[in-house]
Amino acid sequence: MHKTLILLTLFLSVTLAVKAQQPQQVQQPQQVQQAQQVQQAQQGQQMERRLVSVPRAFFVPHWYVKAQAGASYDVGEGKFYQLISPSIQLAGGYKFNEFFGLRGTISGLWAKNRYSFPETKYQWNFIQPAIEAEFDLTQLILGRNPERVHSVYAFVGGGVALSFGNDDAVEANAAYYKMKNYIIQDYPLTRAPYEKLWSDTRWNPVVRAGVGYDYRITEDISLGAEVNANMLPDHFNSKLGKSDNKDWHFNALLGIKFNIGPSHGRTEPVYEDVPKAEPPAQFVDVPAEQISFNVNIYFIINQSIIRANQLPKLTRLLQYLNEHPRAFVRLSGYADKGTGNPTINMRLSIERSQAVSKYLQDAGLAEWRIRRFAKGDRVQPFDIPEENRVCICYVYDPDNPTAQRFEY
Repeated sequence: MHKTLILLTLFLSVTLAVKAQQPQQVQQPQQVQQAQQVQQAQQGQQMERRLVSVPRAFFVPHWYVKAQAGASYDVGEGKFYQLISPSIQLAGGYKFNEFFGLRGTISGLWAKNRYSFPETKYQWNFIQPAIEAEFDLTQLILGRNPERVHSVYAFVGGGVALSFGNDDAVEANAAYYKMKNYIIQDYPLTRAPYEKLWSDTRWNPVVRAGVGYDYRITEDISLGAEVNANMLPDHFNSKLGKSDNKDWHFNALLGIKFNIGPSHGRTEPVYEDVPKAEPPAQFVDVPAEQISFNVNIYFIINQSIIRANQLPKLTRLLQYLNEHPRAFVRLSGYADKGTGNPTINMRLSIERSQAVSKYLQDAGLAEWRIRRFAKGDRVQPFDIPEENRVCICYVYDPDNPTAQRFEY
């Protein structure tokens, strides 16, 4: 009996002790969580978002199609204008990267040639499919920039020319033999004019190369021009060249290009939370001698859109301002006095400083660190007129008043 009472007493004691400890175990995490929330709230009031990585353009492999039309010239006897014919070319290709692509083309229509004695002019038709490797010279020479609007390219390749409709040369050759026994102006017709004559159809291998220029007017559409040279066997124009030379066919074309799908994209900006810098009590102007350095953002005539080739400057400027939270920037917009009028130029200078200010603020720079000015064409900071289409970013850093200038 006593043992039973002792065991029951121990059991009740342990149970009460466990129950007494349970509220303390539950309360402790709640207190810690509340303390963390208070700390996070305090930190949130003292933190601000800062841009770590600005959006960057990147290339996207894509297909494209191109339609071109122009004129062709076939080397032969006769004056230059007598050997010009209309020409068309259709192309489709794939750009693997900024520098290299492959394309297939179908070109042709008809070609002309002449024989000087006896005086004969003739033409024939041809269709020329080819495969070519294309190289973007602008990207190779000036560096990667998927958003560049100008593109100079070169290509080299080969194919075949399917020639047909050579009736003019066949008829002229037959007419020659009818008059072979005659002498015209003491010149005997002893050499046939069409030593390489062909009829029906003929396949000729072709090697071709050329250069072109594209100007992108929208994300998907470009206008361009192209010239190319085509080397074919001596049979192409039905005549024997000197020392069995090759026949040459040249094209000058204008056209339009359509990208199938996006040709480039942009990365998302990356931000981080950093201690918030308190603005000064009063934002005062800075004398020129206290400017740490300046960055020049150039615009094209009558435009206030920031061009892609100016973005690296703003990237470096943002990087410096993010690393020096007490530094601020003064934006001064200008316009070229030689174009427009004072009213237009003042508006342009305002829009240019606003465009740079918006870009910096969109990248996470606090508004209080930016001050804008517009000079119009009253002040011309540069001797070269085109350079006065500019927004000059003057940076003042009280912690580093003699910062090294950006070389732009």
